[in-house]
Amino acid sequence: MQAGRLVRQHWPALLVCACCAGLSAANWIRPNTTLVLAPAAALAVGAAIGRESPRRAVCLGAALILLGLAWGSLRMSALEHSALASRVGEAASARVVVTGTARTTRFATRVPVEVRRFGGAAVREAAMLELGRGRSPPRGAVLEVVRARLVEPRGPETGFDERAWLAGRGIHVVLRADAVRVVGRRGGIGGVADRLRAHVERSLGLGTAGEPRALLRGIVLGDDDRLGDELRDAFRASGLAHLTAVSGQNVAIVAVLVGGIAWLLGLGRFAVHGCAIAGILAYALAVGWEPSVVRAAVAGSVASLAWLASRPSDRWHALALGALVLLLWRPSSLLEPGFQLSFVAVAAILGAVPLGRRVLAGYPIPAKLADVTVVAAACGLATAPILWAHFGAVALWTVPANVAAEPAMPAALSLALLGSALAPVSPEAATTLSWLAGCCAWWLACCARFFAGLPHAQLRSGLVLVGLVGAGVVVLAILRLPPYRRAAACAAVGGLGAVALVGWWVSREPPAWSPPPQGLRVTFLDVGQGDGILLEVRRGAVLVDQGPPEARIALQLRRLGVRALSAVVLTHPQRDHIGGAADVIRRLSVDVVLDPALRARSPYHDAALAAARRRRVPVVMARRGDVFRLGLLRLRVLWPAGPGLPDEDPNRNAVVILASYGATDILLTADAESDVTNALPLRPVEVLKVAHHGSQDAGLDDQLRVLRPQVAVISVGRGNDYGHPHPDTLDTLATSRGLRVLRTDDDGQVVVESDGRRLVVSSQR
Repeated sequence: MQAGRLVRQHWPALLVCACCAGLSAANWIRPNTTLVLAPAAALAVGAAIGRESPRRAVCLGAALILLGLAWGSLRMSALEHSALASRVGEAASARVVVTGTARTTRFATRVPVEVRRFGGAAVREAAMLELGRGRSPPRGAVLEVVRARLVEPRGPETGFDERAWLAGRGIHVVLRADAVRVVGRRGGIGGVADRLRAHVERSLGLGTAGEPRALLRGIVLGDDDRLGDELRDAFRASGLAHLTAVSGQNVAIVAVLVGGIAWLLGLGRFAVHGCAIAGILAYALAVGWEPSVVRAAVAGSVASLAWLASRPSDRWHALALGALVLLLWRPSSLLEPGFQLSFVAVAAILGAVPLGRRVLAGYPIPAKLADVTVVAAACGLATAPILWAHFGAVALWTVPANVAAEPAMPAALSLALLGSALAPVSPEAATTLSWLAGCCAWWLACCARFFAGLPHAQLRSGLVLVGLVGAGVVVLAILRLPPYRRAAACAAVGGLGAVALVGWWVSREPPAWSPPPQGLRVTFLDVGQGDGILLEVRRGAVLVDQGPPEARIALQLRRLGVRALSAVVLTHPQRDHIGGAADVIRRLSVDVVLDPALRARSPYHDAALAAARRRRVPVVMARRGDVFRLGLLRLRVLWPAGPGLPDEDPNRNAVVILASYGATDILLTADAESDVTNALPLRPVEVLKVAHHGSQDAGLDDQLRVLRPQVAVISVGRGNDYGHPHPDTLDTLATSRGLRVLRTDDDGQVVVESDGRRLVVSSQR
């Protein structure tokens, strides 16, 4: 009976979901299309002559699954076909059209394009254009590339499988070019979308600049590329990252604004809803083909059409139609985080809000606050497994952060869109509205920074995640109980939770940890014959090299109370420097791995990158001139300049870092001796990590005259087979005036602390 009632009430949504299931299956199953269409037709005929509604729906559903599978197979085959992939390695002139927003990294500018001509051949294929850092080409521009080289996208060896990610979007090649020339603009519907987007961007800049303007671009257009890394990370850590992605709320506000203006102008019902649909479609065009945009645009259009047709609107049906549109165009959308997060979040809202309203009815809680809290909690719990699977972290404070940000978000979007609408008529009014929207954006940035700065803002432990999701399920089950049973259930669950917490606290291994540093703490770990250097500030910790495997550096860090690392630096692929890297990445929470990407490789380097892939830790290439910041700590990469040769000594291309905290500078040389480092732009430093474990170095004396360090540390193993440190090196260090020399084989772990001016040095044998 329940199944029959469900089919009768929601049969359109169920049939759409059946087609979506077939389209999704095409990601893994590729049958012969002819063999699939025959049984699909038979099932459709059976449904047509059937009498009972549930059986008819089952037959139609099965037929739609097969039809979806057939169409999905055809689309996936079309997306996987590439005329340019067979020409990888060639270089020729090209003409391309910019189809998306440029993304600028520290190394290059990358922008999605459609290739119209390569060499003398006319093609029509999506690609990624890579340019040097500089001015980004505008969306919709037609570019003439004098010389473009076709290369394959990067594979999983860098920690992120760009090749697979781009292939899901129908992109199989990257065009590398030094310079391009704008020769025109595209026309048609794409040109209309470009002009709409450009108008909105110009209007946002009338009354805002800097960070508020960049944040408004994210809120209105879903483009956060111009946000600073610090603010972007704060939005992620606080659980507010969805505010910089266009959602259903954006589309609803657009529909209300456009429909309201049409109503104020005295237009009739049909005209009002027609204008609302046109506004939704125009906004979707300006923003672009994103899962949340398409879903919301379809839902808004369906709601207006249902109103015009005087038919009831089923929100589940609209949600399923949005998924169908996306999967019809690109079945691989199912595997993208944006698709999964968008649809799971909306499904959670549709299911949780009615329940929350019933449970909270009668309590002295404002209805708006109750709805916002229920929505934030439902979305947070429903999307937590997806965020964990894709990004390895979940925001803990997402519910209070969203409650605090809720008043400013609709206001910022409404004011920005009204300003865009008024800009051609009254630039002064548009400037005022844009400035007010910028004030709302400022509040959102404050909320993101505040909640991101709270303790344990991001959870990276799988056990903690399971506990939170389990707690959410328990709370949901309690809320469904009759009111007279809820108090007893809450008491029982609270008691069990308290017992479990006390048991965990008693049984846990007490870490021999040091309190967080007031300034900078640098610990030269005793790893035997190798390097392992921990730099700590209040914002986090960076580990430069990870010693040999037998040093068990991950265990050493845990005993120091270090559970998370903002960065792990792989200076060069040798066992005594990165032998413990894979273990560190597996056992600790690591935000990013910095790797010089040398052509010289080793099994320890491969193991570290494999561990980063499994833990979904991004791998960033470290090159000369790069600067990484962690609070007041600045890490400047002085070397290497390139990847070196496969048979070249990796010591000559090891990462050399100048770490600065206030007026304190520390030079970390890894195994790069003076024949490399003396050619770098050196300056006086307070602490020197002696290169290559104190091996013989003819240019060390000249280096010391430039650096004039107060402290020199040699990381070396007792009784090693290399004769490190060499007597000549020790003599040179001993003759340097005012220099204090420490070595881990004699002094054990060496700790240098600084408040930015003064040094305090200690050792622990």
